[in-house]
Amino acid sequence: MLFLWALAFLLVLQQRDLPAAADPVSMLPGGWGRGSWCNEHDTFHERLDIIEEKVIKTVEHLESEVKSLLNIISETTSKIPIAPGTPPIDIFDGAS
Repeated sequence: MLFLWALAFLLVLQQRDLPAAADPVSMLPGGWGRGSWCNEHDTFHERLDIIEEKVIKTVEHLESEVKSLLNIISETTSKIPIAPGTPPIDIFDGAS
Protein backbone atom coordinates (compact mmCIF):
# COMPACT_ATOMS: atom_id res chain seq x y z
CA MET A 1 0.00 0.00 0.00
CA LEU A 2 2.86 2.34 0.84
CA PHE A 3 4.34 1.56 -2.53
CA LEU A 4 1.15 2.73 -4.28
CA TRP A 5 1.19 6.01 -2.36
CA ALA A 6 4.81 6.60 -3.29
CA LEU A 7 4.08 5.78 -6.94
CA ALA A 8 1.08 8.17 -6.94
CA PHE A 9 3.24 10.90 -5.40
CA LEU A 10 5.91 10.43 -8.08
CA LEU A 11 3.31 10.59 -10.83
CA VAL A 12 1.98 13.85 -9.39
CA LEU A 13 5.49 15.30 -9.27
CA GLN A 14 6.16 14.28 -12.84
CA GLN A 15 2.91 15.81 -13.99
CA ARG A 16 3.70 19.16 -12.34
CA ASP A 17 6.87 21.15 -12.51
CA LEU A 18 9.19 20.07 -9.66
CA PRO A 19 10.10 23.61 -8.48
CA ALA A 20 6.42 24.56 -8.58
CA ALA A 21 5.56 21.56 -6.44
CA ALA A 22 8.20 22.57 -3.93
CA ASP A 23 6.89 26.17 -3.85
CA PRO A 24 3.21 26.15 -2.85
CA VAL A 25 2.94 29.94 -3.24
CA SER A 26 3.53 29.77 -6.98
CA MET A 27 0.77 27.17 -7.28
CA LEU A 28 -1.86 29.57 -5.93
CA PRO A 29 -4.17 31.10 -8.50
CA GLY A 30 -2.65 34.39 -9.58
CA GLY A 31 0.49 33.70 -7.57
CA TRP A 32 1.92 36.13 -5.06
CA GLY A 33 3.55 38.33 -7.65
CA ARG A 34 3.13 42.09 -7.50
CA GLY A 35 -0.59 42.00 -8.07
CA SER A 36 -3.28 44.58 -7.57
CA TRP A 37 -3.28 44.15 -3.77
CA CYS A 38 0.38 45.14 -3.71
CA ASN A 39 -0.27 48.22 -5.82
CA GLU A 40 -3.11 49.18 -3.47
CA HIS A 41 -0.77 48.65 -0.53
CA ASP A 42 1.87 50.90 -2.10
CA THR A 43 -0.74 53.56 -2.91
CA PHE A 44 -2.02 53.40 0.65
CA HIS A 45 1.49 53.94 2.04
CA GLU A 46 2.11 56.82 -0.37
CA ARG A 47 -1.09 58.48 0.88
CA LEU A 48 -0.04 57.90 4.48
CA ASP A 49 3.34 59.50 3.75
CA ILE A 50 1.61 62.57 2.28
CA ILE A 51 -0.68 62.83 5.31
CA GLU A 52 2.29 62.45 7.66
CA GLU A 53 4.13 65.30 5.90
CA LYS A 54 1.05 67.53 6.14
CA VAL A 55 0.62 66.76 9.84
CA ILE A 56 4.29 67.53 10.55
CA LYS A 57 4.06 70.85 8.68
CA THR A 58 0.83 71.74 10.50
CA VAL A 59 2.34 70.95 13.90
CA GLU A 60 5.42 73.04 13.11
CA HIS A 61 3.20 75.92 12.00
CA LEU A 62 1.07 75.69 15.14
CA GLU A 63 4.17 75.58 17.36
CA SER A 64 5.47 78.79 15.79
CA GLU A 65 2.04 80.44 16.20
CA VAL A 66 1.85 79.46 19.86
CA LYS A 67 5.39 80.73 20.51
CA SER A 68 4.61 84.06 18.86
CA LEU A 69 1.35 84.40 20.84
CA LEU A 70 3.15 83.64 24.09
CA ASN A 71 5.79 86.25 23.24
CA ILE A 72 3.09 88.83 22.51
CA ILE A 73 1.33 88.03 25.80
CA SER A 74 4.61 88.21 27.70
CA GLU A 75 5.52 91.56 26.15
CA THR A 76 2.03 92.96 26.74
CA THR A 77 1.92 91.95 30.39
CA SER A 78 5.32 93.47 31.05
CA LYS A 79 4.09 96.81 29.68
CA ILE A 80 0.91 96.97 31.81
CA PRO A 81 1.35 99.51 34.59
CA ILE A 82 0.93 98.05 38.05
CA ALA A 83 -0.60 100.12 40.81
CA PRO A 84 1.86 100.80 43.62
CA GLY A 85 1.65 98.32 46.48
CA THR A 86 0.01 95.46 44.53
CA PRO A 87 1.95 92.23 44.08
CA PRO A 88 2.74 91.25 40.49
CA ILE A 89 0.43 88.59 39.04
CA ASP A 90 1.82 85.74 36.97
CA ILE A 91 -0.73 85.16 34.20
CA PHE A 92 0.90 81.85 33.33
CA ASP A 93 0.30 80.47 36.82
CA GLY A 94 -2.71 78.13 36.82
CA ALA A 95 -3.49 78.64 40.54
CA SER A 96 -5.30 81.97 40.00
